Amino acid sequence: MTTVEFDALDYRADTTFAPAHYRLHGDERGWTVERDGTAALELGPGYRLLRTRQCGVCSTDLARHHLPFPLPQVTGHEVIARDESGRRYVVEINASHHARGVAECAFCRAGLHTHCPDRLTLGIHGLPGGFGPWLLAPVAACLEVPDVVPDAAAVLVEPFAAALHAVDSIVPRAGDRIAVLGPRRLGMLVVAALAGVRAERRRAGTDFTVVAFVRDPSLRELATAFGADEVQVLGAGAAPEASCDVVIDTTGNPEGLPTAVRIARREVHLKSTHGQVSCGLANLTALVVDELSIARFPDRPPAPGASAWEQLALGGRPRVAWLAASPPPAWLASTAEVRAGRDAAALAASFDRETTGLPRATVAVAGNATEVDAAIRPRAGDERSLVRPRGTVLVTPDADVAGSDLLRAVVVRGLVLSSSRCGDFRRALGLLAADADLRRIGERLVTHRFAAADLARAFAVAGSRACIKAVVEHEDTGGGSA
Repeated sequence: MTTVEFDALDYRADTTFAPAHYRLHGDERGWTVERDGTAALELGPGYRLLRTRQCGVCSTDLARHHLPFPLPQVTGHEVIARDESGRRYVVEINASHHARGVAECAFCRAGLHTHCPDRLTLGIHGLPGGFGPWLLAPVAACLEVPDVVPDAAAVLVEPFAAALHAVDSIVPRAGDRIAVLGPRRLGMLVVAALAGVRAERRRAGTDFTVVAFVRDPSLRELATAFGADEVQVLGAGAAPEASCDVVIDTTGNPEGLPTAVRIARREVHLKSTHGQVSCGLANLTALVVDELSIARFPDRPPAPGASAWEQLALGGRPRVAWLAASPPPAWLASTAEVRAGRDAAALAASFDRETTGLPRATVAVAGNATEVDAAIRPRAGDERSLVRPRGTVLVTPDADVAGSDLLRAVVVRGLVLSSSRCGDFRRALGLLAADADLRRIGERLVTHRFAAADLARAFAVAGSRACIKAVVEHEDTGGGSA
């Protein structure tokens, strides 16, 4: 049985920090997390104790008070930690059944372990995070950092993996103009990931152009160094309309999405998890968490293999949850299992009772912004979507799109909104280990470093235009007792 005690700064709902005393007590059979002498969390098996070394500050940390998870909490999820022998690890953030090495649910078995409905999330939901000196990490989520990868790059593995996942999700085409909107903390890494993929495509003869849209002219040089072919400065006026095929919104700001919608011709890929209303939709952060998409419902029966539900179905007849007031077309019944109803919560409950395959609908069909939001989060206080992870919400051609530039673009122009969240840490570490120039991303991107005791100032600076990336560092000695 192991016990550590330490003081850490809790992040609170009013965006302030307060000191708290923590005690972690347990072993391979399970752990108890105590805060100020009271049990705050009981964990089952599958966790290991690590000592935090560094933790990056990202936009999700700055917007944590907008997210639907309890506070106070020790936050921080871009972590380098070490074990008792001094070996360094990065930690994948999802404490799923798969990551803990325990009996797996249907989502974990289907390879959707980052969407396990029973997961906790390091520094975001439940598990104390990397702004504290100790953390409990899922045993299979701890990846040892190769000696050749310095701390400055290793602390960026989590956002770099997410950036790679975004680039893989959009599948650039030959001749495309792919834009990154808001390249700062995450966005610069997306630029770097696009540049790496572009180099591979050039060798295969399918080139594309990487465009960075910045508001701060001083970021021109950095965006070019990370691999942008063009850098455009967005002024006070409107963004150039339909100037790029795909736009990846990394702004971390609700004002970013309307701009991305104006710029994009084919697709907007959303990476921002700010927890606020944007383009008339309240649940876009939850959409990103579930890696959902929004697209236009087809006017006619799709060609074989071309429809969203056929692409996303993981075996068997895809399930369609029809929320729209207009009736489903007759041809849909021959393509999918259709359940129609105006009550998204009741539809969700009906899919919860499924005993074969993955629960939930493969797609939902909505006729307005309220129904899109309901498809993403049909039940108050419940983080389960009507649609399974990586599914799609389709918008009917006759939808009421008033108040939503996004839905108007989906219906009128056929724009697709896609999203992605966590990426493959092993792939990110492998690329860093193999590329000496890429290993310099930390020295290029990290502009500010703070001691863990100075967390309030770290957040204040990280949210300012003076900072690109801030990292919090823990002392090698002190800060806890075993």
